[in-house]
Amino acid sequence: MTHKIKFILNPIAGGGRNGDRMKRALERVLAEFPHEYDIQQTFGRGDALRIAREAVQDGFDIVAAAGGDGTVNEVASALVNSNVCLGIIPVGSGNGLARGLGIPLQFKKACQILYEGKFRRIDVGKIQDRYFFASSGVGFGALVTKRINTRSRRGILPHLYIGLQEFFNYSPEEITLRFDHRQITVKALLVAVANTIQFGNGAIIAPQAQPDDGLLDICIINDLNILQAIYLVPKLFTGHIDRTRYFEIYRSSNVEIILPGPAPIQVDGEALDGDARLKVSLVPKALKVMIPK
Repeated sequence: MTHKIKFILNPIAGGGRNGDRMKRALERVLAEFPHEYDIQQTFGRGDALRIAREAVQDGFDIVAAAGGDGTVNEVASALVNSNVCLGIIPVGSGNGLARGLGIPLQFKKACQILYEGKFRRIDVGKIQDRYFFASSGVGFGALVTKRINTRSRRGILPHLYIGLQEFFNYSPEEITLRFDHRQITVKALLVAVANTIQFGNGAIIAPQAQPDDGLLDICIINDLNILQAIYLVPKLFTGHIDRTRYFEIYRSSNVEIILPGPAPIQVDGEALDGDARLKVSLVPKALKVMIPK
């Protein structure tokens, strides 16, 4: 069975600056496969969302995001509650959803998944009227994301550098969480609500998360001093953060987050202005995505 595939290419993903070169590389790989396809580049924020919506209307079977987490989020948002499948060609710096779904980071192997993989329906998170597919959150992580979003250079080293700078200036605040007829208040470094295991850049915030179990993983990293933070950070990358006493996790299909005041939120690696009260919910199995067999 052949598919009609629309590729949406972000030419500056991962710090790249040559869209034509990326397009030619994609065309060389796609020449090996018999499917009908079309490639369209983005030029700014919102383009991927618009193009993906048009692709749904034009009858494409798969819409593939060739970019980073922001591009993937825009494309996926256009496909929620449709029968059109998301494809992911991860060429960004974080690649949180791709990593969480086991999609290869190698360009050619990721393309092969579109032709040799299988469909899977996954849950979709929603926060402040925005969809998220890997994670969202508040606190220190959102603040670091906001600073990273202003830089042209992304990746793990800038995250660690900015994270260290911000750590000494950040004062954790009390955050109240309401879910499943219970309420807890914590003085937290950050709160993340995860649909998959990954933050991005290999950081595993929710080691047991499943993207199709009908539940969001509510992850809390408590207030830390510098020595505790140095101990904790490697655990993020080994998948063992849930074995430390500085980490708490709860699971629910929805949660209300109450902050002392408006603050940044992180949505799939993008920083947005957030309200003091945030309602986070889950739409079960609302996105069809192509993953490895």
